[in-house]
Amino acid sequence: MNFSKKRIGMISILLGITIGSAGCALFVAAGAGAGAGIGASEYIRGELKQAYAAPMEKTWNASLAAAGELKMKPTEKSIDNLDQNREIKGKTDEGKDFQIALKAMSKDVTMVKVRIGVFGDEAYSKRIQEEIANNLKK
Repeated sequence: MNFSKKRIGMISILLGITIGSAGCALFVAAGAGAGAGIGASEYIRGELKQAYAAPMEKTWNASLAAAGELKMKPTEKSIDNLDQNREIKGKTDEGKDFQIALKAMSKDVTMVKVRIGVFGDEAYSKRIQEEIANNLKK
């Protein structure tokens, strides 16, 4: 019983962070573990968003590893002064532009947004998000 109350409380907190910070409703999945995606991914206007239950540094490293595993070539990496936002830009192995943007939602939650090309590529973006999730589990 006590465990259920803690789980409900954690889900409520994550839902509040996601809705309050992202500006759009993401539905939080029950049973989110460390490194797992904690919200339903959302593809809007060519950009695929996914929140992860992982700190910024770990998610950054997982994103860089995913880019390498998918033979993407980063040409630009940036970190803002407060280390709340990080970004990777470059070219896919097919020559399309890509952007992976990370935003710290809290100490242990990071939002990752992926865009391929100007208009987006949902299937390719999903592959990147899946690789990030796999790397977070390692």
